[in-house]
Amino acid sequence: MRKIKIVVSDCHLSAGRFFEGKHNPYEDFLFDDEMVDLITYFSTGKYGDAIDEVELVLAGDYLDFLNVPVQGEFEDAITEETALSKAEAIFAGHPKVMTAIREFAAKRGKRVSYLIGNHDADLIFQKVRERITREFDPEGRYPSPVVSVIGDRDRISYPEDGIEIRHGNQFEAGSQLDFARPILKAHRDQPVLNLPWSSIYVLKIVNRLKQEREYLDKIRPIKVFVLFGLIIDPLFTIKFLFLSIFYFLHTRLVWSKRRRNRLKETFGILKQETRFFLDLEKEARQLLDQRPEIKTIVMGHTHRPMNKVYPDGRQYINTGTWTRMINLDWRYLGTQIRRTFAYIDIEDGQIKSELRQWVGEHSPHQTFDG
Repeated sequence: MRKIKIVVSDCHLSAGRFFEGKHNPYEDFLFDDEMVDLITYFSTGKYGDAIDEVELVLAGDYLDFLNVPVQGEFEDAITEETALSKAEAIFAGHPKVMTAIREFAAKRGKRVSYLIGNHDADLIFQKVRERITREFDPEGRYPSPVVSVIGDRDRISYPEDGIEIRHGNQFEAGSQLDFARPILKAHRDQPVLNLPWSSIYVLKIVNRLKQEREYLDKIRPIKVFVLFGLIIDPLFTIKFLFLSIFYFLHTRLVWSKRRRNRLKETFGILKQETRFFLDLEKEARQLLDQRPEIKTIVMGHTHRPMNKVYPDGRQYINTGTWTRMINLDWRYLGTQIRRTFAYIDIEDGQIKSELRQWVGEHSPHQTFDG
């Protein structure tokens, strides 16, 4: 028996390049055609009927609900109705990708799994999971025998193969989802998402300032940007710092029905902010040491592709991102677009896992990415 798993994360599909009749500055995903090619490639030809199973794993932040405005605003009181309207906007913004996923799931031996991340925390709502499942299922079924949307845990485990897939946000204090209490009753007595700090940061700071500096959400690490910004762009950087500190204190230390914050979590965020670079390698190695049955762990979240094979044969893969990144880490300095994904080949108990980059075919013309 041979099984293939294609793991893609952090594509951040939002409402499309044009939304509500005008150019959408909040859309970060510009590779619909390339994504369609990848999905089609791994469901046809030598990956068609000759392979027993091909699973497409969308490992968190594949859809980006945080980047979809509602009536021009980014509200942090996310109700189920609001989340559903954002889902419809994303589907309408990327129709070719949605069609490709449905056609993939319609083929023999193909299945789709979607894992929650911090930019798609809306999957916590049952109706949102149902709507995505119906969108991906070739017959619009819910529950679906070929589509699984996971919103109640942070991992997909394959113990028989020694593989575990996580988005990775649960290792970052400011991005952790509270699976014990994911929904609060606060907004006009309607249930709202219990958002982590990083989501509020995106909604209230990053999206607010993208009109002035469109690259703001593409820079990693942000702390290095601040250090340089105080020298070359001081006025904007000071405003950015002021808003960041204000919203942090306001959301972490001021009580609100929309949020549940603990001092322990707040101190954890502050402690983690002392780290310049977050690549989750340390966390992945600790997890491998604690779980001897896991041979390969795959994560995303950091937008930094990695393929680390340790002397004991264990492996950590980070799937990176399909969005444009401006990297200020001197090890990877510069603007980068890397359409990376994890490729896992399982045959007769033998597992081969590696990080790959989708190249595909060039179209006659394409969007200029800067």
